[in-house]
Amino acid sequence: MNELLTSDQLAEELGVKPQTVRLWRTKSRKGRPSGPKWTVIRQPNTHSRNIRYHRSDIEEWQNTNNPN
Repeated sequence: MNELLTSDQLAEELGVKPQTVRLWRTKSRKGRPSGPKWTVIRQPNTHSRNIRYHRSDIEEWQNTNNPN
């Protein structure tokens, strides 16, 4: 199963501040967000929305931005 992480969990894992992860969603590079792809999870019967990151999208972003 593809694990979902919150912005705070992603920040902790990458060793950056949560504000940095949020900035990546809004700051673009070549017309695309500079961080990993994210998903909006909407709660039924509410206006609440939660941002989550799929583990596979994080790994793809890391491989694209940090080639070895």
